[in-house]
Amino acid sequence: MFDIHAHLCFEAFDQDREQVVASLRSRLAGVLVSSARYDEGRRVLDLVQKHRGFLYASLGHHPVEGDRLEDTLELITAHAGQVTAIGEVGLDYHWETDPAKHEDQKQRFARFIALAERLQKPLVIHSWDAEQDCFEMIRGRQVRAAFHCFTGKRDLAMEIATAGFYISLSTNVFFSKAIKKTAASLPLDRLLLETDSPFLDPDRIRKRNTPDNVLLSAKKIAELRGITPDEVAKAAWENAKRLFRL
Repeated sequence: MFDIHAHLCFEAFDQDREQVVASLRSRLAGVLVSSARYDEGRRVLDLVQKHRGFLYASLGHHPVEGDRLEDTLELITAHAGQVTAIGEVGLDYHWETDPAKHEDQKQRFARFIALAERLQKPLVIHSWDAEQDCFEMIRGRQVRAAFHCFTGKRDLAMEIATAGFYISLSTNVFFSKAIKKTAASLPLDRLLLETDSPFLDPDRIRKRNTPDNVLLSAKKIAELRGITPDEVAKAAWENAKRLFRL
């Protein structure tokens, strides 16, 4: 099993990060450690360097983060050899409702799309309430991509999958009816799994989420589809290897 999106460099892991990574090694094949800001990206590079072959770096700039965009772009370019993916990047119309600022987000996202094309790195896309616009921006571009923590409509998920992109389902498959519908019908060869740790604890009791909870997600998705957890886990792992060239 592989968690394609976890923020292991958030403060929630500051007290026991190395112990968490050590415990994950016995349960998972690896983790894509993601960043949403420049400073987090620096920490991700340091952490991944210490755990090469198990942790992988995804560097990005969250669409509602305003500072140090240029630094993030430069960081990705300067460390392209250590970067497995570019993300999280994209659009967010949930937290930002001003249409004028949506246009600013699109301009920033376009720069990351172009960078992904140039460096031949996959995108990990943040698309909260902006799934259709994100899809339109990458459709026809020479990029590989995963829609991280997908919460859009099932029909759009199918369209995205048909276009050759991937849908990543997080541990909120436990508490979202819409995501359960997508999980039940998404083609297995387009499915990825993530936790978005430390967020989205599957028990929803305000405790810290951890990457090994992708195992719970695999079990839940298998239940929804009427197949075995091993089938879900194997498909998600093969997809991760293909997308991220692991």
